[in-house]
Amino acid sequence: MMTARTRKLSALVMTVVSLVGGAAFGEVRLAKIFTDHMVLQQEMPIAVWGWADKGEKVTVTLAGKSAEATTDASGKWRVDIPAMKADGKPQTLVVKGANTIELKDILLGEVWLCAGQSNMSRSTDVKDSDPQIRLFWIDGSATPLKEGLGKKIAGWVRSTPKDVAAAAPIIGGRFDGKSRKSFTEVGYVFGRTLHSKLKVPVGLIKCAYGGSQVQAWTPQPNVGELYPFGKPAEGGYLGHRPGLLYQAMVNGIVPLSMRGVIWYQGENDGRSKKYHTDLVKWIASWRKLWNRDDMPFYMVQIAPTTYAGGRMQYIWEAQAWAMHNIPNTALAVTNDMAPTTDSKGVDKMKVDETTGFPRFGGSNPHPSNKQLAGVRLANIALVKTYKRPARPLYGPMYDSHKIVGDKVIVKFKYAGDGLASRDGKPLNWFELSDGTIIRRKMVFAKATAKIVGKDTIEVAADGVKAPKFVRFAWNCEARHNLMNQAKLPAVSFKTNDPLK
Repeated sequence: MMTARTRKLSALVMTVVSLVGGAAFGEVRLAKIFTDHMVLQQEMPIAVWGWADKGEKVTVTLAGKSAEATTDASGKWRVDIPAMKADGKPQTLVVKGANTIELKDILLGEVWLCAGQSNMSRSTDVKDSDPQIRLFWIDGSATPLKEGLGKKIAGWVRSTPKDVAAAAPIIGGRFDGKSRKSFTEVGYVFGRTLHSKLKVPVGLIKCAYGGSQVQAWTPQPNVGELYPFGKPAEGGYLGHRPGLLYQAMVNGIVPLSMRGVIWYQGENDGRSKKYHTDLVKWIASWRKLWNRDDMPFYMVQIAPTTYAGGRMQYIWEAQAWAMHNIPNTALAVTNDMAPTTDSKGVDKMKVDETTGFPRFGGSNPHPSNKQLAGVRLANIALVKTYKRPARPLYGPMYDSHKIVGDKVIVKFKYAGDGLASRDGKPLNWFELSDGTIIRRKMVFAKATAKIVGKDTIEVAADGVKAPKFVRFAWNCEARHNLMNQAKLPAVSFKTNDPLK
């Protein structure tokens, strides 16, 4: 998210520096994502690349397997080491050309990219020692970077307090130059959960930028001309410039072999009416870059907030649509993540003036209990990607409805063992409309709802004798009480003008 300070800046500068090498070649060099202590993706061919003199032969060896390549006219080379299975043993990656590079303590395991905006960037301290979990920071900031990533990049770091504190300092932002002690909370919890269940090393790459829009992460046809490496990107907010964050923060790690992407973003697209199509373009572009049509993209639902003009329910709708229309994607639900009382136990709940239904939240889009998001993402990955035993992964989501007289019968997906009320009270936040429009706005009436089947709810409203449309929790601060028996909260929906 953009802070008040960054909004006041009319022109920001970030030197566009990827994790790539410079223009001069000579000695064999690796892309900067390759360092000691890294985790390489198991069970996939392992892409390794870098630069050397034109026509130079390069050999890469790992765990007894080798691959060779010859540099192209631009001096770039790439090899794909045959796939191997994780065994927990540290290996040495050896690169030979005119010179020899040796990277120590390399592990095979599971690699995930943790991307998005400030909710993904928000960190938690690394207090426990998990040396088989490895962390990599791609620093980005809404303030001018003082130095390129090439000189101070932290490299891969073992997830221990000592190793993290000894890593290269933070680059950019209000903590510029300070020691590291933390990592993205959502990514960290996700990675630790996977490691505890899979019993293999896990590599996590943090790649997040506060206040960013999805288009900034989507490569553009002329992105290299728009944002050439080594030159400042001037004017406007960097997180809103199409292609810029891709060029500055993602370009240099393509085509690193990895299992998938976890994504926590959307707050700054709250005013967009085409977020769902932007998600389609972004996911398709990254899958093309990695040449993997089935690459997993697991998203976190944005928590209730009035941020972006109180339109967050449209982002929820787009996220749910994406999950059901883009293969191999999923959505970790979050409606229940923010507490309804403050630190002193004082109730923060409000009452909606129109419906009388409970509301909570505010302009702060950062829920306090993001550990839940990390665990829910991990559960999705464990079932969908790693084929662990099935378990409830999502809250109830709209499936279909039918009109029966003056009632609407709504059927839900992901009801699991059955629908339920979180607080034992009558279900709230259902509304009906007969299609009446006043001042270009459809009129909805407060409705009563009751569970009439394992996955079915009956909705009725006084004064609405011929209902046409139903909506649920269609308010950016809605505190609804519908969940499934696994206590996963339902996702809002409307049947009128979907995705508008």
